[in-house]
Amino acid sequence: MARTAEDIHEKYPLDGKALRLAADGTPSMIGLECGDCGTKAFPPVPVCPDCMSENILEFNLSDKGSLYTWSVVHVAPSGWKVPYISGYVDLPDGVRVFAHIVGTEPEQLEMDMDVELTTAVIGHNNDGPVETYAFKPVLG
Repeated sequence: MARTAEDIHEKYPLDGKALRLAADGTPSMIGLECGDCGTKAFPPVPVCPDCMSENILEFNLSDKGSLYTWSVVHVAPSGWKVPYISGYVDLPDGVRVFAHIVGTEPEQLEMDMDVELTTAVIGHNNDGPVETYAFKPVLG
């Protein structure tokens, strides 16, 4: 069952563990860095995904990256906008993030193109919009 933006903010807040919103609404993703092995990852979790250490530090991930790869999705949960683009974005922090790619058409995408962090409504259900982090191409 899809969650509404209101439910997400309540249980998995966009402005919370994985994503923080500045006063002006600008998003910032929060990553983890292992204090023992140096692994960096997103989203932050209580233990290192590589060495299982609990010595975890949070840090702000870059809001810009490069598009590693993408796919056009034609079948999605009820209420999601289709087709949509999902892809992997490489951040300069050494982290690869899976996200929706918005604000463009698939034929305009290129591997290694510059993208930047944003938020987007990816669908709707009976209770309202479903919102998440996303990336969009850097124009200019």
